[in-house]
Amino acid sequence: MNIYSVGIYNTVVRNYVRAGEDIPDHVNVSPEFADVLYFERWADSADDAKIRIAREYPASLNYVVDYVEQIK
Repeated sequence: MNIYSVGIYNTVVRNYVRAGEDIPDHVNVSPEFADVLYFERWADSADDAKIRIAREYPASLNYVVDYVEQIK
């Protein structure tokens, strides 16, 4: 296994922040997700890293994997 840096953001939060609007209470996501946040994950490949991060931050909740790179 290798270590991958994975960058994700949330489209709903990003849209509210870029429009200068407050994020509604029902959107239970940190405003930090308007920008790409980077996490490190152990994985067998870049595709495996995407799968692993998608379990934590699913597309069904408007998360987007923006970046994946092997770092070690």
